[in-house]
Amino acid sequence: AWHGGCLALAELARRGLLLPARLDDVIPPIMEALQYDVRRGAHSVGAHVRDSACYVCWAFARAYSPEIFKPYVSKLATGLMKTAVFDREVNCRRAASAAFQENVGRQGNFPHGIDILTRADYFTLSNISTAYLDISDYIAQFDEYKLPLINHLVETKIAHWDKAIRVLASKALGVLAHRDERYMAENVLHRLLPLTLSDELETRHGSLLAVAEIVLNLSHEHLPEGLVADILHILPNIEGKRLYRGKGGEIMREAVSRFIECFSITNVQLPAQLEVETGL
Repeated sequence: AWHGGCLALAELARRGLLLPARLDDVIPPIMEALQYDVRRGAHSVGAHVRDSACYVCWAFARAYSPEIFKPYVSKLATGLMKTAVFDREVNCRRAASAAFQENVGRQGNFPHGIDILTRADYFTLSNISTAYLDISDYIAQFDEYKLPLINHLVETKIAHWDKAIRVLASKALGVLAHRDERYMAENVLHRLLPLTLSDELETRHGSLLAVAEIVLNLSHEHLPEGLVADILHILPNIEGKRLYRGKGGEIMREAVSRFIECFSITNVQLPAQLEVETGL
């Protein structure tokens, strides 16, 4: 239904049959379709839906004048960038980039459109590591995209079903930390800390890696003693809930090892009591 609905909307828009008055009803589900990803066993279903949602966004660029489409530019631009940079599938990243390019050319009012397209093009987005760790940092220099990209990683990619995506998302948060260190320390870390003890393996694994990478890339003035204590209590809490054992124990031990490595590299001064409690 999602796939067919997106294709139908794209064809209606392309032929001028989707009236501007209906855009308020159409844009929200299209933004949801851009992130559609439903897990089915060891894989997920949704790449075809996200690809068709990009086609809808491409059709919008050709169907409406800039004056009509102006109220929706910000939402569409950030939605397409999240897909272009962070989608798991290369065809979806390229489709989102093509839709963004079409809108930049025809609408002319997408924030920093030309600057972004010089870096986030068809070829650079083909490599997922480059997209996550290089292109995302470049785009995050623009305020219109910075927080949407960070929040998308925290809300969606950190708990992704694919371990490789969780690892990349955590590294991307570390790379983006310098763009807004206060937001990372006061908002993102406080959202991630409770998730490190989640009942869902994917959530606690990705959250622990993300905390480690963010701490590694934050300056010391953004790591007050109270926050450091909260972060380091993750380790005894994980031990207390026996999360090193059973299903997922191996990748949790791997994540904890990375956490200890990152904290050691930061050279943050630890209270003696915490050193004894955590073994650091």
